[in-house]
Amino acid sequence: MTPQQALLAALLATLVFSSAPTCIRAVQLDSISLGIVRLGMASLAMTCVLVAQRKLTFAELRSWSAYTWKVLLLVGLTFGIHWVLFFLSIKVGSAAIGAIGFSTYGLQLLILGWILGLSRVTRLDIAGLLLALIGTILLMPAYDWGNRQTLGLVIGILSGFFAACLPLLHQRHSQVDVQLRTWGQFTISLLVFLCLWPYAEWNFQTSDIPLLLYLGFFVAWVGHVLWIRITTVLSTTTLSILTYLYLPTSLMISFLVLGEKLSPRMLVGTVLVLLANAMVLWNQARNRSLEAKLAEPA
Repeated sequence: MTPQQALLAALLATLVFSSAPTCIRAVQLDSISLGIVRLGMASLAMTCVLVAQRKLTFAELRSWSAYTWKVLLLVGLTFGIHWVLFFLSIKVGSAAIGAIGFSTYGLQLLILGWILGLSRVTRLDIAGLLLALIGTILLMPAYDWGNRQTLGLVIGILSGFFAACLPLLHQRHSQVDVQLRTWGQFTISLLVFLCLWPYAEWNFQTSDIPLLLYLGFFVAWVGHVLWIRITTVLSTTTLSILTYLYLPTSLMISFLVLGEKLSPRMLVGTVLVLLANAMVLWNQARNRSLEAKLAEPA
């Protein structure tokens, strides 16, 4: 996948992920049981793919090095913790609050990528990210610091931190086959959620089945398979600005499906986020900095 192809794929993946908060809010399942169902579907689908390709035979499993197992464990645990916190932020707050908290992923990824030397950051990039941050603030619906929305926002920000660690792990450990990393991300995360089984409520309704299939196979499996490939190709700076598209798209879907309100201030915020993305992506393309700077394993 070339950087240009990855960029188009990232826009598609962002659109797919943006539908997740609304769907999660709409289903009756609690955060834990929903995570088990979605990860179970994604892990099963990825396992079938690897078995068909003979990458998951007993002989192959025995041949995996300690380094491979360490990478699979790292990405799986990080993704699992991110999902637990993300689902909780939506259930505790709202679809909008969950999206707002997670949107800090972009800024956190930029800082972490810069500290680790995995991306080149210019003044124009910083200006664009600040513009996106202002747009994000304008997109925030009014809420009371003393209610559950504040707790949901804090949980969402923490979820964004663990999500920001994932591209760094995939870039640093790109030597491990991308399909194995994808399988490890789903399967180890499933184990994290299975450990929380006693806290699952399983308030299941048959009307949830279409949404669960969409969340499990399309958003979780197809979306994240695509995103893992993207994060191994694009720079952390490029990824950080693209993630700000997640919030306005999520809010628009929430508005269309759930009827959550969008004020004129939010529309201005959306325009600022779009302008910020155009600015940073143009600057990254001009400086030929779209592609990830892969690090050697430690």
